[in-house]
Amino acid sequence: MQVSSTSNNLYIQQGNGEYMHQAVKFDGADKIIEFTDKESGRKVQFYSDNSMEESLQKKFGVAFSDDNSIVKATGSFEKYLQNMWEFQIDSNTKDTNNDGYLDVKEMSYSERNVDIEFNKITKDIKLDVSFFREISSSEGEVLKSVESYFKDHGYSNNRITVDQDFNNLLCVDTNFDANIEDMEILACILPEELMNQKGLTLDEKNILFSMLDEWRKKRENENSTASSYANSINTIKTKDNIINKLLSNEADISKLSEKEKSVFLQNRKSVQNSETISMEQLVQIKEKLQISAKYIDTQADNARVFSLKI
Repeated sequence: MQVSSTSNNLYIQQGNGEYMHQAVKFDGADKIIEFTDKESGRKVQFYSDNSMEESLQKKFGVAFSDDNSIVKATGSFEKYLQNMWEFQIDSNTKDTNNDGYLDVKEMSYSERNVDIEFNKITKDIKLDVSFFREISSSEGEVLKSVESYFKDHGYSNNRITVDQDFNNLLCVDTNFDANIEDMEILACILPEELMNQKGLTLDEKNILFSMLDEWRKKRENENSTASSYANSINTIKTKDNIINKLLSNEADISKLSEKEKSVFLQNRKSVQNSETISMEQLVQIKEKLQISAKYIDTQADNARVFSLKI
C-alpha cells in the first residue's frame, strides 16, 4: 500500500484511490460518515454533528452504532450527500490548501450574504444570496467582511472545519431534498437578527414572521425532523419576563436584579446609557419579542450559515 499525505494526515492515497476529504473533528462532532463523490469517484469523509444524527436516521434509516466505526452511506442517503457536497462546491466553498479548514481567504469565495427583496403588493419575499467578493472590489474590505462573519457566528481563529460547515449546510435543508429554499435560508437566521434589520418596516416584519410561521407549520405537518431551538426560546422568555417586570415597575431599570439588568442592557444597546426607559419604548420592545416568539423554528442553532444584510 502506498501512502502519501499532507503534514496533518488529511489526505491519504491507497493504490489508485484517494480521499477527496477525510474527517476533521470539531466541537459537537460525533460519528464519521463516508460517501463517494460521483464526479471524481473519490471518497469523502466528514464528522456528523451529534444533533443531526436523529434527523438523518429518521429520514434515511441510517444506523449509527455505539462504536467508532465509520458509517458508510448507501442508496438514497449517499445520493443525497453527493448532491449536497456538489452544492457546497458550486458555492465556491473550497478547501484550496487541503488542510481541512476554511480560512478567511477561502471563505471569501463563498455565497453567504443574504438580501431580502420584499414585494409590498403581493406580500412575497425573494432572497438574493451573494458572494463576499460581490460586496466590495477592495480585497481588504472583502477579508474584513469575512472576519466579521466568523466573529458573528462564533467561530474562533478566523476559520471553520469543512466538516462543520457541511453540517451547517445540511441543517439548512430541513426537509433533506437537496434543494435550499428561500424560506429555509430565512429559517436558519435567528428571529432577533431579522428583527434588527432597519431596512424593513415593523409591518413588513410582521408579515415576514407570519410567512415563516406558516412555513414552519407546513414543515411540521411533513414530519420535519430537524432539532429544537430551545436556547432561542429560553432567551426570548428571559427578555419577555424582564420587560414584564419593567412594565409593572414604572419602567425603572434600576429595580431589576444585576443579572436581569445585564441581560436587558446587553440586548438593548439603545438604553445602555440610561437608567430609565419610556413606556412607549418598552411596549415596542415587547411587541418585537412577541413577533420573535411567534417564530421558533425546529432548526439547530449551528445552521446559521448565512449572514443577513439589508
